[in-house]
Amino acid sequence: MLVQHPAVLEAGVVAVPDEQWGERPKAYLTIKSNSGSDNLKLKPEAVIEWAKNRSNISRYMVPREVEIVDELPKTSTGKIQKNVLREWAKKGRE
Repeated sequence: MLVQHPAVLEAGVVAVPDEQWGERPKAYLTIKSNSGSDNLKLKPEAVIEWAKNRSNISRYMVPREVEIVDELPKTSTGKIQKNVLREWAKKGRE
């Protein structure tokens, strides 16, 4: 659902530990580079706000953390490597 945001090109979401809920979603996004200069300034907080108020994402599924990356890790067939995203999330907590 995050790719429905006008500035988002790709999204990968993984679960990260959370003290209150056990786990929660964290999103890694790439942004479109050809859809206007405003997208180059896209802030993670703006994506979270959009997901809460202007998308059909259930409240409990809205990521609390969004990280904008240059490129998502993919397999040779083009699938997003969620195991790599989980490693990135783990390193971010250390």
